[in-house]
Amino acid sequence: MDNNMPSSDMFGDVSMFRTCEQCGYCSSACPVTGVNDYNVRRIIRHIELGLIDDIANTPFPWFCTTCGRCESACPNGIAILDIIRPLRKMAPDEFVPDGPPCIDACPAKINIPGYLRLIAEGKPEEAYALILEKVPFPGILGRVCTHPCEELCRRGEVNESVSICALKRFAADRAGDIFSKAVKPGDDTGRKVAVIGAGPAGLSVAFFLRKKGHQVTIFEANSKPGGMMRFGIPYYRLPEQVLDREIDQILGLGIELKTGMKLGRDFNINYLKNEGYDAVFLGLGAQLSRKIELEGSMSDNVLWGIDFLKDISEGKEISLKENVLVVGGGNVAVDVALTALRVGAGKVTMACLESMEEMPANPWEVEMALEEGVEVLPSWGPKRIICNNGNVTGVELVRCTSVFDGSGNFCPAFDETTETLDIDQVILAIGQTTDFSFIDDKTPLNIEKDLIAVGNRNQETSIPGVFAGGDAAEGPGAIIDAVAAGQRAAGAIDKFLGGDGILFKSKAPDTASVMGEEYTGKREQGFADLSRVQIPVLPVQERRNSFAEVDLCFDDEQAKIEAHRCLQCDLELLLAKEAEN
Repeated sequence: MDNNMPSSDMFGDVSMFRTCEQCGYCSSACPVTGVNDYNVRRIIRHIELGLIDDIANTPFPWFCTTCGRCESACPNGIAILDIIRPLRKMAPDEFVPDGPPCIDACPAKINIPGYLRLIAEGKPEEAYALILEKVPFPGILGRVCTHPCEELCRRGEVNESVSICALKRFAADRAGDIFSKAVKPGDDTGRKVAVIGAGPAGLSVAFFLRKKGHQVTIFEANSKPGGMMRFGIPYYRLPEQVLDREIDQILGLGIELKTGMKLGRDFNINYLKNEGYDAVFLGLGAQLSRKIELEGSMSDNVLWGIDFLKDISEGKEISLKENVLVVGGGNVAVDVALTALRVGAGKVTMACLESMEEMPANPWEVEMALEEGVEVLPSWGPKRIICNNGNVTGVELVRCTSVFDGSGNFCPAFDETTETLDIDQVILAIGQTTDFSFIDDKTPLNIEKDLIAVGNRNQETSIPGVFAGGDAAEGPGAIIDAVAAGQRAAGAIDKFLGGDGILFKSKAPDTASVMGEEYTGKREQGFADLSRVQIPVLPVQERRNSFAEVDLCFDDEQAKIEAHRCLQCDLELLLAKEAEN
């Protein structure tokens, strides 16, 4: 044997290297060939020449997704993944990822590979229980999460990312009534916490603190809990029965809810302290429409986006005109446009300052709007609303040339180009803000840039024992961001109350079985080419004039197939760590 050949201690039977013809089929098949000069053929050649350190001391071993496409393409059947994996244990620490990209991307750090494995094994109940360790409402998030996890899913480097969000929804829908078995309140600590606001941040704080054994009372200004999940997300995206079921489960842990109680009107923070509450959490949300000064905006036929959605969710009768213009390019604007179609508008047009590529709305939401017939006019802003005897007759738009300045700050610039649209009604959906009318001399709460100022990680405000999170403290964001803020705040509050602040017990990945067998990292033929299972949806023709849910649920077989596409990045990391030991 050539003395320059790698040792059998690292690669086992090294005779496989002698069968490599350097044909290049492996590199041609590899989905990441060429990324930062990654090349499977080059790696094998370096190993043949005994230049292991030249490869191992680079990020190369971690570029590999271990999808197995190279092995399928190799005419000599070389176990290429068995060559790549041992190199990972030699890579410098700065090249070794801390964890699976999907978990790193998730604000709430849900164990995504873990619940995907359980779904692939046909165990949705166990998957649901695993998700509940980090978030209190899997069914809600499985429908409306912005799923940043999917953007970083390494399966996307192979072909398409895994439908992580839809599989979370599947687990929640199939799990049945196991919440009370999976989640238990902790032993009573004798401590009382007041949570103001029953939105996603407030409900998350209440959920985690109740699990730690604290007594929790939620004060909600509206008649029903849910915050923007109820009043800002239309039922075609998040059915009311799903919302009610998951909120009721949380309250069923022994959390008291007091509705119709508005901070600053019915009580204040000092009142809560006098009532014996040891800590307070402000989860006020951003439930007011942001207003702008615009000629004609005071007309009766001009509505505001958040107010419009809330009125619809409360069942109020809204009479829309034939030709409606929605101003705005965010998710709220898209929801407003699609809701307007469902409540009687004949034609709906969206005008936004941003280009199509810059629109802050989720791309899949914009796609849905276009599917349903909403016309989108990018790079246009409202100059004035034209009225005649108090009635809207048109809108003059002006061309927006840029939305942000050189420093990335919102600073729209316009040219002289204008266009006038014949419009009967306008809905302005240009942002959200928080109601801070409760602040007075007796409530010295520090507000910075229209947000409650909080500590970097502990969510504590300028008032000792008062914490805040969600939209009121971090600006309008996704539900998963509010849940993450609730996690941070609950841990900080528990510590403030004398607890350890630990909400989760760290658990190592279960390597015992994947699909009933011990995980070895072997890929079956064709694994890399498994395509993403399409999420079933309600046909476009059935959506108009209806708030029926648009995105539907995988069936059992679809869910198993889609979950099986997961690359098991956490177990791959574990294999490398075990190899080090």
